[in-house]
Amino acid sequence: MEFYAHKREMPDGAIVTQTVREHLVGTAQRAAQCLRQVGLEHAGYLAGLLHDLGKYTEAFQQYLDEGDSTKRGSVIHTFQGCRYLMEQYHRGDIQTISCAELLAFAVGAHHGLFDCVDQMRRIGLQYRAEKQDISYEEAVAAFRQEIPTEEIETLFAAASEEINEVIGRMDRTYDNDREYAFETGLLARLLLSAVIEGDRCDTAAFQIDAHPRVWPEDMAPIWKDRLEYLEEKLQGFPCGTPVEKARHAISDQCRVFAENKPGIYRLNVPTGGGKTLSSLRYALAHAMYFRKSRLIFTSPLLSILEQNAAVIHQYVGDDSLILEHHSNVVQTEPAQGELDERELLVQSWNAPIIITTLVQLLNTLFDGRTTAIRRFQALCSSVIVIDEVQTVPVKMLTLFNLALRFLSEQCGATIVLCSATQPELKDAAHPLPVQPQEIVPWDAELWAAFRRTELHGLPDRRLEELPELIREKMEETESLLVVCNKKNEAAYLLEETRSPDYRSFHLSAGMCMQHRRVVLVSLQKALAQRERVLCVATQVIEAGVDISFDAVLRLTAGMDSIVQAAGRCNRGGASSAPRPVYAVNCADETLGHLRDIQRGKTATLELLEAFRTEPERFAGDLFSSDAIRYYYRALYRDMAEEAQDYPVDQLGTTLFDLMGTNEKYADEDCTDVEGFVLWQALKTAGQEFSVFDENTTDVIVPYGRGKQLITELCSERCRVDPAYRAALLKEANGFTVSLYSHQKKRLEQENALFPACGGCVWVLADGFYDDTVGLIRDQKKQGFMEV
Repeated sequence: MEFYAHKREMPDGAIVTQTVREHLVGTAQRAAQCLRQVGLEHAGYLAGLLHDLGKYTEAFQQYLDEGDSTKRGSVIHTFQGCRYLMEQYHRGDIQTISCAELLAFAVGAHHGLFDCVDQMRRIGLQYRAEKQDISYEEAVAAFRQEIPTEEIETLFAAASEEINEVIGRMDRTYDNDREYAFETGLLARLLLSAVIEGDRCDTAAFQIDAHPRVWPEDMAPIWKDRLEYLEEKLQGFPCGTPVEKARHAISDQCRVFAENKPGIYRLNVPTGGGKTLSSLRYALAHAMYFRKSRLIFTSPLLSILEQNAAVIHQYVGDDSLILEHHSNVVQTEPAQGELDERELLVQSWNAPIIITTLVQLLNTLFDGRTTAIRRFQALCSSVIVIDEVQTVPVKMLTLFNLALRFLSEQCGATIVLCSATQPELKDAAHPLPVQPQEIVPWDAELWAAFRRTELHGLPDRRLEELPELIREKMEETESLLVVCNKKNEAAYLLEETRSPDYRSFHLSAGMCMQHRRVVLVSLQKALAQRERVLCVATQVIEAGVDISFDAVLRLTAGMDSIVQAAGRCNRGGASSAPRPVYAVNCADETLGHLRDIQRGKTATLELLEAFRTEPERFAGDLFSSDAIRYYYRALYRDMAEEAQDYPVDQLGTTLFDLMGTNEKYADEDCTDVEGFVLWQALKTAGQEFSVFDENTTDVIVPYGRGKQLITELCSERCRVDPAYRAALLKEANGFTVSLYSHQKKRLEQENALFPACGGCVWVLADGFYDDTVGLIRDQKKQGFMEV
């Protein structure tokens, strides 16, 4: 009997088939390729070879013949490979048991995570190993007809040696059992990611004729070529002013430092110091020296990403090498059973240079969706440049620090932490093992060229008193930027400060990226022509936006935010004397669920008070390195125990626990757990993980070209043409706004949202988007939504 993994109907009605063996081998080869550079090639191959063992059954073949989408996932085909590994190898020494469990998890979870020990104290691997009525014996007998048992034995021995090498390094690294268990969970996730990548790539190649591009095993010649291209362009840069000379010095130091061995490093460059080009130069040179496979650049906001991407495209000089990934327009919930086309369309980071958001990077590390997990393998043997690292939410510092260690020590990644306000990660509850070395050490003379602003703390004001303060400051300057913590504050201040004496502008996350781009062009033109300008914005303007005002007023938040806002003041150094940046506490501000902003604000107020009484302690400068260190120490010190471990209040535990020792569920009531190595509740942790306090949904808005895109996404052609659909979804990235769950629910109640493109995207109805402030609550424009 011939066993098939997939079938599809051609336009002429012919049926094309792929055998199970073809699919298993194709998946195994791709999974092995993903893990080759980190020494887990055989582990990836074996897991890939066993991942769909359950398709060797008459029940699955009948299901495939029926082609009934309503029965999707009705025939279990992932448990059989999991059970095979547990039955054959889950015995003997701890090393063999560990290898069997890790491989079984990668096989059993490739269509969706499961908990090794769940909330009911059930053991996930045991459940899969003992599951009845899955035609297990039939599947194994057919499998052995095509894949000899001796081949599996040889592969398991090689895989066990590879996995034990990684576990041995972890044993030598971690004295803390909780940290060791967490890293073991990341190892399970890494193996799983390779299986998912292999399965999705092979399936996509057959189902929708989408073949992944194959890149050279040795990327060094490509990196060398692009580095020479970059450095030739850099030679044409002027080097006359102090700022220009300082930028050259920073860039040259990055080039020299690239010869240092892989590790975790800091790039602490002042705002305006040419960080993007310097980090690109470092990454290309380091990748060339150490034969890295991929460069990954992350930014915290789309506005920063857009600017950084433009620079990287220009100075790499080959767009075919670059993939931008920064939106979840295609909904990517975990698939149950057979895959659907939505998941096959999602990017897997199969490109030499990835430009993405910090959210996408953190999702890759911790999110529970298979589309996020799939990308984990792409981090291996890479250079990861994390811009504005201080924006990592403090609630997940433990997860972040331990993930950095795993990527560096087990995945062969080099990590560059970029920021003008470097967080003191060595002072975190679970710190990095050593303080990361500075790529460009602090130099008083070098930094002096970038001293363009001076921070002043102002007395508290209520929100209704702020318009008067803004008008006062507008009397003293030609252009003023006001940065608020919430959109409704910005919308209120915009309306209350309008005047015929100057032009008013607004920027917020309630506006789609294309809308913000249009406003920024107009704003930059007005500033360049020295018109009188007031811009009232939220945090979206704080980082990565190349724009300069004569003065800035920032509602008190974390010092990292205030420093970023200051970077929009006197940016080009037009004034030789430092220009004013004001911090004012909005006394009646309620930050609600914006807990990170509240924590930062509290720590900043403590710093401002300390500076008021002892300014000499900080060399009379609130932007000094001593002031920034004081701020971060105050921020971490005042956090409750386990507050950095990603608390999950509704479960009474933390993600650090769930992804590690799982003491919440693997307790004394779980009597059988001692026979198992993996206790992690990775499914529960992945469901609870969100970079921000609430999950968000991207919706396409009717702004400009967005109106036509919405029409086209609802068309018949979009429904039947995958390539056309994919192109529309990509273009729609610039016309989306992210909604918190409570915002989405409220708009649904007002019939302001509707699904399009077969239900894979949400779009906003006409009348709920304003050309000044963006997203609004209702057609009467009553009450602006907090974003």
